[in-house]
Amino acid sequence: MRLKGWIVRRRCFGKNLAFSDILINEEFEHEELLEEPALESSESNSNTKKIEVMFQRGVEASVWDRNTSPTKNEFPTKSSALPYGALVSLDICEPLENTKIYRVKSFQILQNPRQEALLAAKEGKKDGVSCSTYLRIRKESYSKFNTQIQTPKVKKKSIQNIDTTERDDRIEEQFGTHGSNKAKGMRATIFATWLIETYGRDTLAMGQGVIDVAGGKGRLSIQLSLQGKIQSTIIDPLVRKHGTKLCTIGAKRIRKANSPHPALLTKEFNRTTFLTENEELVRQSSMLVGLHPDEPTEDILDVALMYDKNFAIVPCCVFPCFFPHRILPDGRYVNTYDEFLEYLLLKDHRLRKQSLPFEGRNIVIYRK
Repeated sequence: MRLKGWIVRRRCFGKNLAFSDILINEEFEHEELLEEPALESSESNSNTKKIEVMFQRGVEASVWDRNTSPTKNEFPTKSSALPYGALVSLDICEPLENTKIYRVKSFQILQNPRQEALLAAKEGKKDGVSCSTYLRIRKESYSKFNTQIQTPKVKKKSIQNIDTTERDDRIEEQFGTHGSNKAKGMRATIFATWLIETYGRDTLAMGQGVIDVAGGKGRLSIQLSLQGKIQSTIIDPLVRKHGTKLCTIGAKRIRKANSPHPALLTKEFNRTTFLTENEELVRQSSMLVGLHPDEPTEDILDVALMYDKNFAIVPCCVFPCFFPHRILPDGRYVNTYDEFLEYLLLKDHRLRKQSLPFEGRNIVIYRK
């Protein structure tokens, strides 16, 4: 049976199981849905109903087999694969025995509100996206199907009584943490010092200097400029409110020290589209670095090896659902931080690793 509807709830449980609530219009259950239902809530219109569907791997004759999936969309291993408010077309089986849950055989996203928000946020900008525009449009999309949004009120006493140490330890153990602003500042200072001591100021300053991938507010680049008068280029797709300048304090310190001001390139770093337009920047750089660069961590290493460049990365988050193709030689999927380090180090026999003296994820993988 095939139907169309809007995703109004989703729950992903890794690589083998996910659920979603689909809002459909009974009048068009087996036909084309022409417009979004005008609802104050999903129960307020007698012509609409919600059904719960299940995506499942590992069942007999599973259509989600990793190698032979015939579906147009891959198995939804993360929530972003089932965008809230998206219009989807579903091919479903009859409900499971003694339940009202339908099993999905295949699905296709027809309208993706997230992609529409990204396009609107990029409008008028050569590079990067506007965070405020993106979040506003996503909120409007969410509100179409959930008009009773309430922000829970939290008493100050309850915040004071939270055992933050226990909570942070738990988060650190499972996901890693980027830490407080103070910790981030110390991390950037220590990493910059290590880079200068390991590679030398003259080496880092060669050509167009250091490429600082996912540099954010430029903490690392500021330290490279202050400590070694080293030119750098910050690559980060986020358009910040200070535009092409660093934060006010960082810019003031650089001017006072008469050090080179880092350049800012508002693009997403990867092995494909970025190199198409910016290959010369990579060729002319002294090396590539990334301090907790998140998604582009592996891309930094791959691009550096591709162009025979020195590099140094401090991996943090693993994102196993974003990168399900990462597999170790013994067949294990890369799910943990230690497995991620092992996976990266196996890419080239010349790679080294070292621990740095700061809080949080502190293992640097580098080539010299």
